[in-house]
Amino acid sequence: MSHRTRNDSNSKVHLFGKSVHSLAPTSFPLTTDHSPLPGCTDPTPDQRFTSGTGTSDTGIIGGGLAGLVLAALLAQRGHSVTVYESDRLGGKLRRKEVGGLSFDTGPSLFTFPSVWRSFLARLGEASDPLDLRPLPGGLGLHHTPFGPVPLPVPPGHPLHADWLRVCAAAAPVAPHLETLLTTPPRLTSAAFLRASAALAQATGPHLTAEGWIRARRVHPALAHALRTHALNAGLSPADAPALYALLPALIAGHVCRPAGGMGVLLDTLILLCRARGVQFWGTESGGTQSSGTVRRLDSASGSLTLDGGEVIRHDLLVSAIDPARLAALRGVPVHSPLPRRTVSGVAIYAAFREAVPLPATSILPPTDFAAFRAALRAGALPPDTLALVHADGPRLAVLLTAPATARPLTPDHPWVRAQLARVETTLSVPGLLASASAVAAFDPAHYAVGGHPGGAIYGLGHPAWRGGPLHPQPYRLHSRLWQVGTGVHPGGGIPAILGGALIVDELLTKT
Repeated sequence: MSHRTRNDSNSKVHLFGKSVHSLAPTSFPLTTDHSPLPGCTDPTPDQRFTSGTGTSDTGIIGGGLAGLVLAALLAQRGHSVTVYESDRLGGKLRRKEVGGLSFDTGPSLFTFPSVWRSFLARLGEASDPLDLRPLPGGLGLHHTPFGPVPLPVPPGHPLHADWLRVCAAAAPVAPHLETLLTTPPRLTSAAFLRASAALAQATGPHLTAEGWIRARRVHPALAHALRTHALNAGLSPADAPALYALLPALIAGHVCRPAGGMGVLLDTLILLCRARGVQFWGTESGGTQSSGTVRRLDSASGSLTLDGGEVIRHDLLVSAIDPARLAALRGVPVHSPLPRRTVSGVAIYAAFREAVPLPATSILPPTDFAAFRAALRAGALPPDTLALVHADGPRLAVLLTAPATARPLTPDHPWVRAQLARVETTLSVPGLLASASAVAAFDPAHYAVGGHPGGAIYGLGHPAWRGGPLHPQPYRLHSRLWQVGTGVHPGGGIPAILGGALIVDELLTKT
C-alpha cells in the first residue's frame, strides 16, 4: 500500500542490445485475475459501520500478503473487514508477464509449511489448495570464495561432517520454531518461554549470526554459505540475530514451492478473503470505490482520509504497510538512518525460448561480508553482492541485494551489469542474458513506491537482541490501531508474514 500513485508508462532501457522494460517506479496494467467473485458487492454505509457482538468493523491499510492473511483471519471471527490497497493486491508477490511467460515476483521459496497449515486450521479449512512440492536442491548450491557448497550438504560430501555438527547445534530449536514464529512474545506465555529457552540453549552467548558461526569452527566454505542466510533478516551476519545462522540447518530439507507457482498463494488468499466477505477498496476492487489510497490516518477517531477527501471511520484499524509509511500517514516524524535500514534489491526477470541450463537455485554470496556490510550501511554499492539465481524451465530470475536508497538501478547501470557478468562467469553461462527473448526489472526505486521510502524490504533493522522472534515493533500502537507485516515481525519471508498475522489475530481476541 502506498500513499502516492504511479503513472502507467514504463520507461525503457537497453540491456545487451535489447529493449528492456524498467519497472520502477511505474505502475502495472490491471488484470481480471482478482476481480470480484459473482455476488460480491461493495459494502453499504450501514454494512461498513455495523459491528456484531464481540466483533468490530475493521479497516486494513495495505493489501499485501500480511494484510490479506489477517483480513481472512478477522473475517473468520465475524469482523466486518475492508482492505484498502492503492496498487495491486499481493504487495511484492505479483504476476508479471515477460516475453509471453508469466513470472511470480517477490518471495521465491516456501519454508516452514506447518505455519501455513496452522493458518488454514484457524480458518477451518480442511484441505490445502497450494499443493506444496519439495524444491529440487533444497536451498541451492552456494558458490563461495572457498568452493561450492550445497545446502543441505549430502552424505559423502567432504563437508558433511561439519554440516552434521551445525545441525546438531541447531537441533534444540527445531521443535519450537513454529512457536517462535506464531506466539506472542510474552513472559506470561509458557509456550513462548519454553521456545525462548530452547533458542538460548542453541545460540548460547552469541547474539549475532556472525558470532554463532565463528563459534562452530567449521570449514570456511560452509561458514560462508551459512552467513548468506543472515540476509533472511535483511541484515549482514554481523547485525542479524543468531537465529538466522541456524535457519539453513532447520529448513534446508523442507524447502517447497506450490505446484502452480508462488502466485497460487496470492490467488488462494484472495479467495479465502472473499469467501468470508472481505471487501476490497482500490484499483482491483471492481466496485464504485476506485481509490484505495489512504492519505491520512487518525487513530484516535479510527478514521481514514482517502483520495478526494473522503473520510471513512472504523472501530479498528490495522496497518499492513511499512512502519515508516504508517508514521507519515499519522503525521509522525519519520527517522530512517541508513545504517539501520535492511537491504533492498534489484530483480531481473528473463524469458528464454528454451530451458535455462541451470539448477533450480544457485547462490552467489558476497566475496567479503565485511566490505558488503560497510557499503550497505553507507548507502553505497558493494564491490560484489548477494545474487540469488532461480531457474525454472525457460524462466530465469536473478535477485541482487542492494542498499535501501531508492536509487534507480536499471539493467543498464554499470554496477548491475557487473553483477550480472559475475553471475554468468561463476555459473559458466557466458552471454546467457544476451540470448534472452525479453528482460524486465524491478529496483529499489520500485520497492520504495509502496514500501519503506528507501525500498528496504524489511524496513528498519534493530539490535540483534531485539530481532527475530523477539519482535522489535509493538503490535498495538493505540487502542484503535494495530500493525502487522515484515517491518513488524521481521525476516523469514512467508513464515514470518503468516506468523505475525496469527499473533495479531490471537492478541485481538484477548483485547
